[in-house]
Amino acid sequence: MNKKVFVSGCYDLLHSGHVEFFKQASQYGDLYVGIGSDATILQYKNHKTVYPERERLFMVQSIRYVKEAFINKGSGVMDFVPTVEMLKPDCFVVNADGASEEKRRFCEERGIEYIVLERTPAEGLDARSSTGLKAQISEIPTRLDLAGTWIDQPYVSCHAPGWALTISLVPDFEGEMRPLHFHTQADTADLAYEAARHGCRDARQTRVLLRERP
Repeated sequence: MNKKVFVSGCYDLLHSGHVEFFKQASQYGDLYVGIGSDATILQYKNHKTVYPERERLFMVQSIRYVKEAFINKGSGVMDFVPTVEMLKPDCFVVNADGASEEKRRFCEERGIEYIVLERTPAEGLDARSSTGLKAQISEIPTRLDLAGTWIDQPYVSCHAPGWALTISLVPDFEGEMRPLHFHTQADTADLAYEAARHGCRDARQTRVLLRERP
């Protein structure tokens, strides 16, 4: 009978580093994964998850190295305690940057082998971490104005008649940059009307308006 191997984490921005960690941990036996709940992550890390817990559970369970996954019922950094008490694993595997004396003592008291793995990327791939991915995401602009006037406030153009080309790229609720819309206007009244008609007051859309001098 294979040993039961347990790992625990948030796995919110699931990446190749997580998959490689699961692969390495599964070499010790059948791999079981505890996943931090939305409530725990909000309380412990003070931010909402990108993916809700049920979706994260689905993704982790779909990885071939994982035998079964659970949503941890505990809270804080030791939120996995109820899962461990239910599963009774033989091994608890952690990455070096997730190791702690508290976890080591927890395993020692229960006769669980405590294994620390160095974080290594899969062969041929770059090293990945959730922290690094979040840093990259934070560099993506939430709005990009390439030229011209404020098309989501069309009345501004009334004070400076003439040619104006404005390109504003704004992510929608899904984080995608919407396709560009081109339009030509002959006067400021029509500009304001068309701006509203095309949703330029709605910051979730990408808008481009070209106004001609009367």
